Amino acid sequence: MMETKLIRGTVSVLFFLTTMSCTWEQAEPQVDCSVSPVEIDVLESVATECGAAIGSFRVNAAGGEPPYLYTSEAGTNADGVFSSLEAGNYVVVATDAKGCASEVTIPIQNLEGVNLQEIVVEESGCGSTEGKIEVVASGGVEPYLYSINEGQPQTGRTFSGLTRGTYTVKIADQLGCEIVESVEVLAGVSYENSVKNIIENSCAVSGCHNGSISPDLRSFATIQARASSIKARTASGSMPRGSTLTQAQKDAIACWVDDGAPQN
Repeated sequence: MMETKLIRGTVSVLFFLTTMSCTWEQAEPQVDCSVSPVEIDVLESVATECGAAIGSFRVNAAGGEPPYLYTSEAGTNADGVFSSLEAGNYVVVATDAKGCASEVTIPIQNLEGVNLQEIVVEESGCGSTEGKIEVVASGGVEPYLYSINEGQPQTGRTFSGLTRGTYTVKIADQLGCEIVESVEVLAGVSYENSVKNIIENSCAVSGCHNGSISPDLRSFATIQARASSIKARTASGSMPRGSTLTQAQKDAIACWVDDGAPQN
């Protein structure tokens, strides 16, 4: 703030000049991963036995720019070979030298025990408890017992009243054979129906992030790449400039970002 004092006789006039700027940290140029997308081939998968960790799988990536790094619940390596695995679903992510990635889910089953066949997940809503997980099992010896987050086992295969988050679901048969699965319940906030309108009307406005100042928040790719920063800045009140979002709008942005900032 700069103060300028003009004196004319006994009259003092104060001018307060305030400069408001719309700034953002600089980011690395974005890579267009659609030009040569990374693809994953499952070359081999080997089942395990109940209570043992002898399963394995082998994957290979192509496309993008080598070398590749493979990551799953079983660890990270550069050769795509994962062994000593218990039964369950493993999500493998292959990332190339430019940071482009692809993923595939590989099931490792129990040879003679219970196995997970299907998971149905309902969204929770933002800040709500409407989430639901329903699992379908087969194999082994029925009836099965189901539990969530190490809670009390139950005979029902549905868990309701859930908030957004990641849950550990366990299914056990009568012989004690178990399978454990991590299940994510999303809030389900829509970008098209909720977040897009907030950003277009409050952030990508004249003189601020509408093309005149970087980043250009008229582009979904830019919004998605900056999602974490947008969440932090709107939550703190430093964004948007010159206006205030309601708590419901801030929550919607936060829930959408926590869901992975999908184009939904």
